[in-house]
Amino acid sequence: MASLARVGIARFGYNNFTRQLCKVTATSNVTQLAFITQKAKRLNRRRIPPFDYLHKKYGFWAQLFDPMVDRCDENSKIIVVDGPIAAGKSKVAAKLAEEFEMVYLPPPTFDEYYINEYGYDIRTLDDRLSEGSQSCDVQKFLTNPYHTNVPMFQFHYFQIKFDQYITALLHLLSTGQGVVLNRSFYSDYVFARAMTNAGYMRPEALKFYNDVVNIAKLEMLRPHLIVYLDIPVDAVKEKIKKRGIPYEVNSKVLSSEYLQDIENIYKLDYLKNIVSHSHVLVYDWMNEGDISSMIEDIEALNFDYDKPIKKISDWRFESVQDLRTKRKHCENRYYLHLDYWRNEYSVPELHYTAAQDEEIHEAMKMVPGFTYAKGFNRMLGDKNILWKKDPAFYLKTLRPTAREVDVVAEEMKKLKVASM
Repeated sequence: MASLARVGIARFGYNNFTRQLCKVTATSNVTQLAFITQKAKRLNRRRIPPFDYLHKKYGFWAQLFDPMVDRCDENSKIIVVDGPIAAGKSKVAAKLAEEFEMVYLPPPTFDEYYINEYGYDIRTLDDRLSEGSQSCDVQKFLTNPYHTNVPMFQFHYFQIKFDQYITALLHLLSTGQGVVLNRSFYSDYVFARAMTNAGYMRPEALKFYNDVVNIAKLEMLRPHLIVYLDIPVDAVKEKIKKRGIPYEVNSKVLSSEYLQDIENIYKLDYLKNIVSHSHVLVYDWMNEGDISSMIEDIEALNFDYDKPIKKISDWRFESVQDLRTKRKHCENRYYLHLDYWRNEYSVPELHYTAAQDEEIHEAMKMVPGFTYAKGFNRMLGDKNILWKKDPAFYLKTLRPTAREVDVVAEEMKKLKVASM
């Protein structure tokens, strides 16, 4: 049995979804059902076809007639599995998604960010570029934490996690299906603070980073539940060795001090603050544990709270139109990214100079598929270019090859079949 530590498992809910994600009551408030249930107890529920946000726009008529409220139910929730490096978060997140009939979106990676649709890895250009114009990903950070672009790497990491969270919300609001994530952009600042404490980022860069993240949070809805897998630092180091990724095993970054700082920031800052809104379940996961017990704990959580309570307040709407507006914002994610985008000249390490931009642009001309959109590059084997139209596929992310696009596309097929 897993040892359960209740960091204030805040039994909270929201006045937002009862029975469905949004049901308008006589007072025009939106209410939500209190308890998540596993799939064994959901055999006879009505399944309404999902809104295919991959190939359709959520336009005027869809906003009037799409049965968004009826499509959602008690499992239309966001669950995030958090914890230290190599804790086994992906395994737990995938199992929870399976048991609650949700979809698990794998964590974003820098491969998705740097590899284009034709399979070309832009990081191979680094040898041709000056240090300030080069790429920076997890491997480069763990290998050389004092690289000029390490602060920009952390900023980009926030961006791609934020981008995935937008996809999670869009999927939930369009299909009614809950989403399970391995970490989210909400806990990303844990690592930004640890990097600053270790001297890899300047305090001025962290301040700018926090300002930007706080702006991004304004249009988002915080997770319903955080599941934190608690593992002591010594055990984390052993798991890193067992996992056997060379740049992790040999990294001087992943010291006991650095890993302990991450744990402290998680527990004394992130979890302590997020519990005012979200349920938080903390498990001793050093030797892993019984996921069936975790599922029972989750089923016992009450998500139904009255308006004055802060719990799940993000998911409390005065009208369905407020929720429609939120869904429309997620569809037009470009503007959500644009909201936080700004320059701060006191932190030049978070921006390319004009000369660096020019250098990168010239190098990118060598990248296959850079000149034209995917499908219109004859030299790369694309055919019928003169008669081809852009495919009606509307899910666009910051990452050219985001894995979750394939995941939600496959899940959409399953949801359509289940609703027949």
